[in-house]
Amino acid sequence: MIPKYILLREKINEEILQGTYPMASKLPTEVELAKNYNVSRSTVRQALDLLVKDGIISKHWGSGNTVIGKSDSSKKDTVMILLPDISSQRGSSLLSDISSTLLKQGFNVEHHQTSNEFSKERSYLQLMLDDMYAGLIIEPALSALPSMNVDLMQQLLRRKTPVIFLEATPIGIYNSKEISSDSYNLGYQTARSFINMGKKDLGGIFLLDNKSSVLTYSGFVDAIRDAGLAYHDNCFLWCNSKDPVGVNTRSSSFINKFLKQAYNTVETVYLDDDTINVDGIYPVFRSEIESKSIGKPAAKALISLIK
Repeated sequence: MIPKYILLREKINEEILQGTYPMASKLPTEVELAKNYNVSRSTVRQALDLLVKDGIISKHWGSGNTVIGKSDSSKKDTVMILLPDISSQRGSSLLSDISSTLLKQGFNVEHHQTSNEFSKERSYLQLMLDDMYAGLIIEPALSALPSMNVDLMQQLLRRKTPVIFLEATPIGIYNSKEISSDSYNLGYQTARSFINMGKKDLGGIFLLDNKSSVLTYSGFVDAIRDAGLAYHDNCFLWCNSKDPVGVNTRSSSFINKFLKQAYNTVETVYLDDDTINVDGIYPVFRSEIESKSIGKPAAKALISLIK
């Protein structure tokens, strides 16, 4: 359920927009508001604090609450989109597909990049809990790892906020809607394409904290196994989506050290992430298999939940 103080904030703001409380006028006292809207004074205080934060009223001790602005600040027609990366080719394409589909249906779009940081993701989820958004489309940060933000996601779901998860649903979230590309099949078919070209010794670079990349790896090595080929354990490198302080698994120098050794054993190294730095000293190969687009299906799924 949506907290009462947020509902009250929306109601008072709506009445300000309608002229019930004109500019420069005083709002009723906390006691009167509590009585008028049949809520507690604590709920009234929380609602007024949000209106102050929005710049709609000013609150001065001893002089009451004065209307100082009008703002249709409601997010009831706004969908928040949270993606780890919106600057890469994949991220920008995904955002474009989601946004264009939602805008055509009359929704507003608010997008944020979490940069695969739980702390950033949490701040944006908290914004949603402080308002009434139409819905959320989220690709979880570090999706192969347990998320510290499950508690906020659960609150949104208990509030009946429509939520679509992309590529992965965090552990602890149940009965939710997920839209995923077929990462396992992408990995399998990519390895098969290399094998069909006569390349029998394969290696790869994958992301250890990204569920989609883990599934791609699973398909990739299953294809090697099914073809009866040797699996070279030391020719598969796991990188971070975002390196912690003092660690450089994504740097070109680190990748080159691995590639130099790997190419003593294998003839092809597949790179599963287009944002990892490579400088061309050693070749890496990307998939030519077209990945399933999930942006428009995700937006349509959210619209279906909203309606």
